[in-house]
Amino acid sequence: MNNNQNLSSIRQAFGDTLHHLATLNPKIFVVDADLKSSLFLDKFATDFPDRFIECGVAEANAAGIAAGLAKTDKTVFLTSFACFSPAINWNTIKQSICYNNANVKIIGSHSGLMSTDLGATHQMLEDVGLMRSLPNMEVFAPLDAIETEKIIKTAAHSPHPAYIRLVRPPTEIMFDKKSSFTIGKSHVLKKGKDLTIIGYGPILNLAFQSQKLLKEKGKNISIEIINCSSIKPLDTITILKSVKKTKRLIVLEDHQKQGGLGEAVASLVLSNNLNCHFAHLAVDNKFGQSSKDVDELYNHFGISLNHLMETIKKIL
Repeated sequence: MNNNQNLSSIRQAFGDTLHHLATLNPKIFVVDADLKSSLFLDKFATDFPDRFIECGVAEANAAGIAAGLAKTDKTVFLTSFACFSPAINWNTIKQSICYNNANVKIIGSHSGLMSTDLGATHQMLEDVGLMRSLPNMEVFAPLDAIETEKIIKTAAHSPHPAYIRLVRPPTEIMFDKKSSFTIGKSHVLKKGKDLTIIGYGPILNLAFQSQKLLKEKGKNISIEIINCSSIKPLDTITILKSVKKTKRLIVLEDHQKQGGLGEAVASLVLSNNLNCHFAHLAVDNKFGQSSKDVDELYNHFGISLNHLMETIKKIL
């Protein structure tokens, strides 16, 4: 999916940013489920041993401990893979964290098909749907390492529960360092007039690749690309403004169609009585599978660059 070497690790950006924040704020705690190295938290654990709690492979217990710490005026980061948290401990998150509006930031790493060879058991494709459904829960998915740093800093200053979706491999930098992240706001990464493409996370890079291919083919088609890294709350104003202009909309996500961003955006468009051509590219009611190559998986599940190009052709 990436055609150059401008790659950076979202997971490392998370670990480095959290360590920096912890040097400034003694109330920041980490509750981990035996995955500190995968989340680049070794330095945090070494430098702040009294604020790093290792729960082992006990995700529901970890969520309960995180909720308890938050009620003592701590800002708590609950860290694991998305296939374990929120997948295994969803009920504890609902009752102990969300119901109490506890200040816990749930970090779900290794999400989507980008976990490649870890296979279906670790390719969490339902997490956005699970977390969108919970009252009081904010849901964020950074575009790249730069936006990860900005989201973590912003979330650390918010008193509300949040779920932050991270991916496994290094990914291409697309976010402007000068831009800020605001809860409930999206970013128009590229302005256009003929078609709107909305998404979150590294897969949105395919939208830029599609615009480049169209240009190379001599197609004078202008795509507006919107980064919805704040999935909940959703930036309804920016989305509606773009769709009213282009009247054509594609939502692209590395997630199940059910419960994903596409359903949220489709509901928004319909409830505002907008007449537009709409397509949703996501995994369609299937489990993931193992592969060494994420492009191979994207092609298999119908969310590759070729599928996007075909969908653009149809929608125009």
